[in-house]
Amino acid sequence: MPLLLGGTPYGAEALYAHLLRSVVDQVVTQRGEPPALVVVTHPASYGPYKLDLLRQAVRQAGIEQAVLLSEPEAAAVHYADQERLESGAVVAVYDFGGGTFDAAVLRKTADGFELLGEAEGLERLGGIDFDQAVLGLVNSATGGALEQLDPADPAARAAANRLREECRQAKEALSSDTEGVIPVLLPSRQTEVRLTREEFEEMVRPRLRETTAALERAIRSAGLKVEEVDRVLLVGGSSRIPLVGALVREATGRPTAIDAHPKHAIALGAAIFGRAHLDKGPAVARTPAPVPAPAVTEVRPPALPPEPVPAPAPATAMAFTGAASGPVPTSLGDRFGFGAPPRRLLLALGGFAVAVAVVAGLGALLLRGNNGGGREEDRALAAGSSPEATAAATLSPVAAASASPTISAGAATATATLPATAPASTPSPTATQTPAPTNTPPPTATATVQPASAAISGVTTYGDSYQAVFTVSGFSPSLAGRHLHFYFNTAPASSGMEYAGASPFTGYKTADRPQGAQQLCVVVVNADHSVLAGSGNCASLPGSGY
Repeated sequence: MPLLLGGTPYGAEALYAHLLRSVVDQVVTQRGEPPALVVVTHPASYGPYKLDLLRQAVRQAGIEQAVLLSEPEAAAVHYADQERLESGAVVAVYDFGGGTFDAAVLRKTADGFELLGEAEGLERLGGIDFDQAVLGLVNSATGGALEQLDPADPAARAAANRLREECRQAKEALSSDTEGVIPVLLPSRQTEVRLTREEFEEMVRPRLRETTAALERAIRSAGLKVEEVDRVLLVGGSSRIPLVGALVREATGRPTAIDAHPKHAIALGAAIFGRAHLDKGPAVARTPAPVPAPAVTEVRPPALPPEPVPAPAPATAMAFTGAASGPVPTSLGDRFGFGAPPRRLLLALGGFAVAVAVVAGLGALLLRGNNGGGREEDRALAAGSSPEATAAATLSPVAAASASPTISAGAATATATLPATAPASTPSPTATQTPAPTNTPPPTATATVQPASAAISGVTTYGDSYQAVFTVSGFSPSLAGRHLHFYFNTAPASSGMEYAGASPFTGYKTADRPQGAQQLCVVVVNADHSVLAGSGNCASLPGSGY
């Protein structure tokens, strides 16, 4: 069925075509020439129907020179480019990303890899599900504070989205830390919830057991015993969870290998494959031809050398004890878009995201969707250069609750209910739902009209963010009318960050501080962003010496 975006119906393949086109346009802009080849990856479980829909999307994007490659093969190609694999070696790929899980078994051949048996997939399990579990935990620990927010209030929506992002960051931090702290900065409540790695692992262990069971099924489908698998490759951002490696080793008894950047492994493998494909010089078949055939299964050995991939807590704290109380309530999901985690862009295709490797001259632009770690996996542009001029970018869904990734378009997720954040750089139809008008009443007229003003009383650091405590008087901030601009003293007030929420303001990271900035300032602005002179003040930043 079509997806309604901005009131206009679109087919899933049409939306994906917009994404592909934007990637190619980025390459042309950056390199000044069209790509020589586009490699599009997909889950190994895709059948002829889904592959044909994927080809249709490629054709609608106007991409002529393109090939399809399964994600496990791409991951294996990348691994073989880093570590020597003898012909005949059997590799199991455990791909646990932001939105889905896939497992497949491959054998190294003289000229690539061959898929053994059938791939196994769990389309409703990924890192975003674990984000949801942590968010539900926080909601329960705070007595349902999220459910008490007004979804029509832009400040409440922003606070809820910020909390979701804090939950994601805390989850990822537990991969290296034994304990995490989740700051809860809601308009009506400010506290923090502590979560230990042990508690988190108890929450996710049952679902992780499902992934190891799927891996074992894939091995049996290949007609092999677990002992016949040489090693298990862990790819995808969620593979960084320490319990993942432990459970895989427990289930298989085989050595595991994980890349330093598991989110990028599939995209890098696709680029290596594309470069080798071009170096060998065969004519590239035009993918748009609607031939319902399986995806590319013969991967030529890569002809490239290995490429390297490139604060004080609040007074009140709440600790989580016991098992998770369950997912975020449906009512909250209906109001804030948290109920069902953002899933795949191509609902008809069943694929959350694909890796697109655009090979142009000596370089490749690599984009990997959250299936490798919305998002899951990833969310801001992670760029690195190598001798082959390869840039890597981790992309997250457009409908992600926070603003993660670069070309920031990863695999844009389209659902009926969308959070109000979308990357501005993607030329595809906007999926941002306009927030309902705020119910904040206009200032009440009195005999003595107090001038609109705002004042910061102090700035501290909280984690990697600045926290500015402030007061307003003479008006009620509203993004549709008079509101606030927060800015550093080295920048003009008119270019500050818009804000209409409650104190404290936490919109700036410490890394956002410009060189030479000594103060954080606030000012009142009109709906057209014109500044009310004398309506604000500045406060010294921590460690500024002021």
